[in-house]
Amino acid sequence: MTELHKIFRLFFLPLFLLVLSTGQVDAQSRKQLERRRQQIRQEISRISRLMQRAESKEKDKLSEYRLLDAKIHLQQSLINNIRREIKRLDYQIARKQDTVGRKQAELKELKANYADAVRKAYKFSTREKLLYFILSAESFQQAWRRMRYIKEYNAYIRKKAANIEQKQKELNLKINSLSEKKHEKINWLTRLKDEQNQLLKEKQKQQQLIADLQKQKKKYLREIKARQREARKLDRLIEKMIAREIARANKARGKRKRNVFVLTPEGKKLASAFYANKGRLPWPVRHGYISRHFGKHRNPVFKHVMDFNTGVYINTPKHEPVHAVFTGKISMVQIIPGGNTTIMIRHGNYITIYGNLIDIQVKPGQKVHTGQLIGYVGKNPATGMYVIKFRIYKNMQKLNPELWLSRK
Repeated sequence: MTELHKIFRLFFLPLFLLVLSTGQVDAQSRKQLERRRQQIRQEISRISRLMQRAESKEKDKLSEYRLLDAKIHLQQSLINNIRREIKRLDYQIARKQDTVGRKQAELKELKANYADAVRKAYKFSTREKLLYFILSAESFQQAWRRMRYIKEYNAYIRKKAANIEQKQKELNLKINSLSEKKHEKINWLTRLKDEQNQLLKEKQKQQQLIADLQKQKKKYLREIKARQREARKLDRLIEKMIAREIARANKARGKRKRNVFVLTPEGKKLASAFYANKGRLPWPVRHGYISRHFGKHRNPVFKHVMDFNTGVYINTPKHEPVHAVFTGKISMVQIIPGGNTTIMIRHGNYITIYGNLIDIQVKPGQKVHTGQLIGYVGKNPATGMYVIKFRIYKNMQKLNPELWLSRK
């Protein structure tokens, strides 16, 4: 191996690979930003449709308020996404400008050399002088070399200058293109900010509506307390059903242990696989957003009222398909008064529960796989919205579904 090859392998090749990988990462980042931007826009569009439905119903202005909050949050995410893309474009533009600067310096130096060469070759500026230079050679071979030298040298200089000028033009076109993209993004960001300001105005109107609702505080507090009683009643029913399932499964294995599944080797394997997918489980619905989170929260209107959710509420479009989030076995399909149908799927000692479903596609005892259709989201009778309540339990322990589902 020659010394030149060694130098290339030790220095230039790693440098080349680094530059190549940087370009690949940059392209990947751009695609990720574009995909996320499209996804956010789709979510905003869906929430807008849900808002139109909510605005047409007078009985649940609180849901309309939550929808508006979610839309504002999404639009802020979209603005942040565009800012990151503008920052990336700024970096690209600066890098291209540096390249142009170097090429301009090279071109300047080449033109200076070319001018110097022209001055030195001034003695050949006329036909007579050129002929004299060639004919004054001591031999025919020397004359031939002089002719080739003059021709090749001038051709080389002209070609080099033309190549660099062409490269500069190409780079300038790229910079212009990037600048146009940057201005486009800035204009886009301005439009989004204007739209967000409009949404903030709408939110102020919503706050005014809430103030009006405060005037009928007693009435709405009665409604809220009634819903809370129904929710607690449903939670107790769910826990009883889970306890019955544990008792039934353990009895089938000749075990008397309560509140905890006694797992078979197959059940342990399934539970382990379910746990291994924490934070990566697919959503039970493809389109929707979490309108009410797990755990204890203050009511957005009446701050002294506390809500506790044993799962998450996901608002969806009308009759959104519902899918199993993991492989398992249908433990229960139960019609709940005032809440359509609830489905329980067991995954070892983990249980996923899908509430407020219609058009059920499975039956008790049936094995299902990840992503399998199990039913459709029904309308919440109390709010008129299409919403699924999704819960996850480990034995009798309530778990926060948001920690288990993949990030959108």
